Amino acid sequence: MANSYREFSNQVRSRQRRRAQRRVLSMALLAVMVLGVSGVITVGIQAVTGWGAEEPASSETIQPGISGSVLAPLPMQNPVVDTNETGFERMGPVQQTGDYTIKTLSYEDIVQPECGLVDSTKYLPGVVFLGDSVTEGLDLYENPAKGVATVLGYRGAVPSDIVNRKSMNRYQSETVVATEVALDIIAQKQPKAVYLMFGANALATSADEAVEKGYFGYYEQMITSIREAAGQDVEIYIQSMTPVTTDYTNTNLNNERIQRINQQLAQMALEQGCHYLDVYSSLVDDSGGLNPSYTTEGLHLNSSGYGAWMDYLLRHVAYSSDLPYVMGSTYYLADNV
Repeated sequence: MANSYREFSNQVRSRQRRRAQRRVLSMALLAVMVLGVSGVITVGIQAVTGWGAEEPASSETIQPGISGSVLAPLPMQNPVVDTNETGFERMGPVQQTGDYTIKTLSYEDIVQPECGLVDSTKYLPGVVFLGDSVTEGLDLYENPAKGVATVLGYRGAVPSDIVNRKSMNRYQSETVVATEVALDIIAQKQPKAVYLMFGANALATSADEAVEKGYFGYYEQMITSIREAAGQDVEIYIQSMTPVTTDYTNTNLNNERIQRINQQLAQMALEQGCHYLDVYSSLVDDSGGLNPSYTTEGLHLNSSGYGAWMDYLLRHVAYSSDLPYVMGSTYYLADNV
């Protein structure tokens, strides 16, 4: 009986030992599996992100703020090396040596340059000349514009007359041939180009600065009104005031003042997107005043003066491949014949 009990007890302990061994083996196997999975995950993360990789040893110490340290090399090139060691914190406009000053255009830069000679018989029919009594003479004396272009010259006219739609008389010699509003004629004609010349009447009565400001203010409004009447594509040419002879008696209209006004007219043309024509220089003699052979009384032009004026205008039309240039002239094309 005792032997049977001992045998039974031994069997029980034997079974307990086997179960314990199996539990230990199971735990060990589970630990090995967990470690294996963790290793696989770690390798995967390193492969994707590069985490944990050792950085290569370098003999060059990279300092904070060095511009070369943040520039990636271009393909097929060596890494960027900043030999000047210019830090971002030390970079700024004060260290830039280039000249970035915006240039203010001079009078000579604004003046419309000479181009080829335009055929007046083909170009001028689509042109309107608008101005005072100096412009009126274009339809009085023999010159390429007479009877070809539309000449709207009104005696005593100033820019405010145009803006305010004043009804004015147009003369042919001493005969009134029309009483009209200039903007209405421009709207009717729909010209491809409008040539402006004003100043003598506006400035002759006074040298007051306020008068000049009013003149330029209305001149700008006149340009806007012309574009509204003729369309935004119309080419507008602002002509300089013409000179007077050196012995002209009206002290308010002296060449020094006229040249100063012309300088301002050029700047206004630039600002308003118009062409500027230096008619003044085409009419002066060596003394710097109006050539006496171009005038009878020191201000208004005669036939020779209008001829010189028109020759200048026809050589200073803004270039276009569609213009009818005279045969043999620069830019002439046979297709324009």
